[in-house]
Amino acid sequence: MKFNSLAKTYALATQGILTMVVMLGLGYFIGYLIDKDSAWPAILAVVGVLCGLFTFVTYLLYLIKEEEKRKKNDQGPKD
Repeated sequence: MKFNSLAKTYALATQGILTMVVMLGLGYFIGYLIDKDSAWPAILAVVGVLCGLFTFVTYLLYLIKEEEKRKKNDQGPKD
């Protein structure tokens, strides 16, 4: 039971980190295509990391909400 929880936590952390890295790379690539000698690559890379972080936090909150809902349903009705 505890291993399952650790596996979920590991998968979630890995997904969050990879999402931020991919969004950083995408932002940098788009900024590079706009103008490689300006500040656009750095600006869009930061925006990409922030979007990845926002996505990760949003998904984390969704999973916490679903876990609470599942625990509530597992307890069953109280008479």
